[in-house]
Amino acid sequence: MKRLFQKKQQQSSFEPIDWWTEKILKHEDDLVVKQKKFKFFIVNYIRPYELLHTYQEIFEKEIYRFNSNTTTPIIIDCGTNIGLSILYFKNIFPDSKVIGFEPDINNFQVLEKNISGNNLNNVSIHKEAVWIKDGFISFESKGSEASKINESNDISSSQIPCIDFAAVLNNYDEIDLLKMDIEGAEHSVIRHCSTQLHKIKNMFIEYHGKVSDTNKLTELLTIFSENHFQVYIKNAADNLSMPFIQKETGHWADVQLNIFCYKN
Repeated sequence: MKRLFQKKQQQSSFEPIDWWTEKILKHEDDLVVKQKKFKFFIVNYIRPYELLHTYQEIFEKEIYRFNSNTTTPIIIDCGTNIGLSILYFKNIFPDSKVIGFEPDINNFQVLEKNISGNNLNNVSIHKEAVWIKDGFISFESKGSEASKINESNDISSSQIPCIDFAAVLNNYDEIDLLKMDIEGAEHSVIRHCSTQLHKIKNMFIEYHGKVSDTNKLTELLTIFSENHFQVYIKNAADNLSMPFIQKETGHWADVQLNIFCYKN
């Protein structure tokens, strides 16, 4: 039987993590800042398993690769964590302008090391959560990729500065790429700034949601369509092996999707 689709392999510009390095990373501690040198940059990190997974996604698979008709694209990175995405953007577009937001203080401290340690220019990073207003918001700080806004304003969560993301977008006439990985707050933020999305050429959204909140995903897809985006969706995590039986995970996010939005 002939294959219906022929998969096209894209060659990455970055070296894969070799078997021995992967083995070492899997046995490192996740308590102190460490440093690893790659061909084009150095990375400071605390959690080796997050470095391994994120490097493979960003550098080996190049999920954020995009084309630009300028050598100085504007890139906004929401939820930049320790800055691997910024390192990637500055490697493929050295003259790009990158604006990053990372509210977790522990992540932000490592992020600063990665920006200064690689002598990156034209990068501004902000220790704020992107949100629907200026002020402060409840935040669950885990010092990892799982840190997130707590929209219920739980008094047990810490309070951190937040910024009105619609006002951020209002500062630009055109944005080449918006990357948003903000652990569940993306629905509120995208809905809030929907009238500003027309100025964005490419957009990556990591969606987190409950199966019972499918209406939120539907609303996001409607907003993307209204702003003339074409959409491609990948599973970011396959959490339900038997969805008809399990129906939900019991976790705060049953569904995790990588949503790629772009215009021709």
